[in-house]
Amino acid sequence: MVKKALEKFIHLEAWHDPSKKPYISIQEISKSYLGIPALNQISLNIYKGEFFSLLGPSGCGKSTLLRILAGLETPDSGAVFINGVDVTHLPAYQRPVNMMFQSYALFPHMTVAENIAFGLKQEKLCRKTIKTRVAEMLELVKLEKYADRGPHELSGGQRQRTALARCIIKKPKLVLLDEPLAALDKKLREHTQFELVNIQEKIGITFIMVTHDQEEAMTMSTRLGVMEEGRTRQVGTPNEIYEFPNSEYVADFIGSTNIFKGIIIEESHEETILRTDSFKTKIRISYGGGLAVGSQTTLAIRPEKISVQKSKPKGDFNWAQGIVRNIAYLGDVSIYYIEIRPSKKILLVTIPNVKRQETSGITWDEKIYVSWKPSNVIILST
Repeated sequence: MVKKALEKFIHLEAWHDPSKKPYISIQEISKSYLGIPALNQISLNIYKGEFFSLLGPSGCGKSTLLRILAGLETPDSGAVFINGVDVTHLPAYQRPVNMMFQSYALFPHMTVAENIAFGLKQEKLCRKTIKTRVAEMLELVKLEKYADRGPHELSGGQRQRTALARCIIKKPKLVLLDEPLAALDKKLREHTQFELVNIQEKIGITFIMVTHDQEEAMTMSTRLGVMEEGRTRQVGTPNEIYEFPNSEYVADFIGSTNIFKGIIIEESHEETILRTDSFKTKIRISYGGGLAVGSQTTLAIRPEKISVQKSKPKGDFNWAQGIVRNIAYLGDVSIYYIEIRPSKKILLVTIPNVKRQETSGITWDEKIYVSWKPSNVIILST
């Protein structure tokens, strides 16, 4: 009774629930080309209904992993399980998987409706079933009015939705998306991100997307895996990846950040005190890092977590004096490039422009002070 009552108030995500089994299990997959590793014993668990993104720079192995999941590549070692079934050596056409390519790969001689119906016709379903299913897909992706148009008569977003409808009409267990929004302009890409997520939530199919676009991955994903050189460096929700990066690589790759070295001079369960060559004052962090006194570590502070002021802050911790060297006005925010004295380290600070025709009153070559809260400093592993 107590357990059932608690379940009503506590929502445990599948990846935090030990009783939940992964829907997609990637186990120590390795793949090399001409002796050069593309994937190096990569393991991932992805749960049913997730929108999971593989994020990383070109050449990190994310597309290779996607092709292995699709059955278009065979791993050198390791295994892939979908809903408990080992599909490692199954050919692509026998897997419950569909893949949407970056180019969309629509048939130019077919209409929107014919493109969507193609997979069902290959399975030789009756005309009535095909017509009903196509109508459902057209309604889902909001293309009812465009059913008889050819791909060349569609916008980029409409072509993308046509390809998605063709991909999901056969009700696969897994949909793979290879840079699905790369061909769209910025405005359309931002709009289509939410459309794609809404469709995925309606149908409940597990999606795995490959992208190098950080904002895209952060906006669309339930969780994402940050990759580097054939390995995952961190797996987590967008909030976990951004606010609690586990390494210098992840902190630097996701968003903008200020990274510097420090030496621990005091350590307890409640706080950590560090000394750094970058600032005159010591740095106080509002949690224990579990590191030995005297050890060197890497610290990060996000630009939006730093305050700028003209008067000297009180206290002996978490502030520095500097000179404004550059200002980048981006409309919604302004980015200040501040040279810290005396180290000459450049610190990035982001300030929102909350009022029209009003600036912060801080300008180029002005002497200012920067400060930050103890809770906003991140201790990173190497």
